[in-house]
Amino acid sequence: MAAGVKIAGNRSKYIEMNGLAGCELLEDGKPGPMFNKDAYNGEDVEVEYYDAIQDSLHTDRKLPDMNSFMWNHFSPTRYGLIYHPNCIKFLKERLEKEKKRVLKKVKPRVRLLRQTLEDSSVRLTCLATGFYPRHINLTLLRDGQPVPDHQITGGELLPNGDETYQMRKSLEVSTEELQQHHYTCTAQHLSLDNKLDIDLGGGSHLSDYSTTSTEDMQTTTAKEVPKNPKT
Repeated sequence: MAAGVKIAGNRSKYIEMNGLAGCELLEDGKPGPMFNKDAYNGEDVEVEYYDAIQDSLHTDRKLPDMNSFMWNHFSPTRYGLIYHPNCIKFLKERLEKEKKRVLKKVKPRVRLLRQTLEDSSVRLTCLATGFYPRHINLTLLRDGQPVPDHQITGGELLPNGDETYQMRKSLEVSTEELQQHHYTCTAQHLSLDNKLDIDLGGGSHLSDYSTTSTEDMQTTTAKEVPKNPKT
């Protein structure tokens, strides 16, 4: 919290006052101490420490050359009944929210899409969307080997509107290359027990893909493949 105050007198000047408050949770989950700091023009002038166990308040005060009534000094009772309980409640709610966010896992929806371009070449796109957390390994394979990066377009991680993410990688090939080679897409993510392998196959599905041309668009069926398959 910050505030500016204009001081009246022979000449006008502005001062800056700041306030900072916080509390702690101990390792056993019990409420810990609380502090409240007041600053004047960037310098701490008063720090209050509240001990919830002892219900005691200790104050370190270094007031500047100004009226002391501008500073509020709270009794241990106010800390014990109002400030400390509310601070601990907010802290617990925040920690629980962050815990759920950190532990949250959402599986990606993965598609391998085929689009015929105007010059009769084919664009293959590996699309993963709706996953969380944000890190994912998405790879286009040609005959089981990763396609070199300089032939791939895309690969940027983009946010969705629901706190999940998406990524797509594309490759343009000729119809001859498409017939001569086997193209697949593989995805690895924390939400998956095994890597996800996608083979180009039949069927028609146009969702999760934006393009100016939708003719000859095909997707695939996904299946999870064990990370260490038995031989």
